[in-house]
Amino acid sequence: SIEPLDVTRDLVDLFASTDRLAQHFHTPLQSGSDRILAAMHRWYRAEHYARRVALIHERLPHAAIGADVITGFPGETEDDHAATIAFIEGLPFTYLHVFSFSTRPGTKASALSSEVPGGVIKRRARDLRALGEAKAAAFRQSQLGRTLRVLTLRHDAESRSTPALSSNYLKVRISGAHSANQWLDVGISVKERNYLLAEPVSLTGNAVVAAGAGGQPLCHPGSIR
Repeated sequence: SIEPLDVTRDLVDLFASTDRLAQHFHTPLQSGSDRILAAMHRWYRAEHYARRVALIHERLPHAAIGADVITGFPGETEDDHAATIAFIEGLPFTYLHVFSFSTRPGTKASALSSEVPGGVIKRRARDLRALGEAKAAAFRQSQLGRTLRVLTLRHDAESRSTPALSSNYLKVRISGAHSANQWLDVGISVKERNYLLAEPVSLTGNAVVAAGAGGQPLCHPGSIR
């Protein structure tokens, strides 16, 4: 993951200037409520975070932008939860990782009062996961008709398609059998529940074209997490 305040214009411009870096940013949010962020001793507030996400989306409109969210932090009210939902709805996230708060002995949070009931935490987590799934589905829908650069994965001999991962962190299945670890340009044609179907357009080389010292790839799709 990359901390939100580390997302700078120079960094985003670097990502926009090359295809050797995957267009994928994973930035921990935790909450959309400034009151809860302060209680967590996070060093940013919702406005600061939103500006970083807007910067990424402005320069890289098809980049994957994911976030970690914690629900049920001690003292979290329905208003705090609603603020988090509204905050996420208003930003171009493409997926969420949702976590339910649990006490860990010895931490400052374990000494806080106003514990949120387990049933409430579960309900709020369901709300957030549903929102994350809706965001992910909308992102996949937005890729229909586009040509994406993907890295092929291991092909199952019994399957008529090859799994791959796009440079903007989407699961893709390409028609036909293709060797693993190759860059392939594919046209996205169909959206399924958790992945996209695609047809090959052209082969652009293998994964070691972007190599550093010792012939190791500088960056594979999946990128800054």
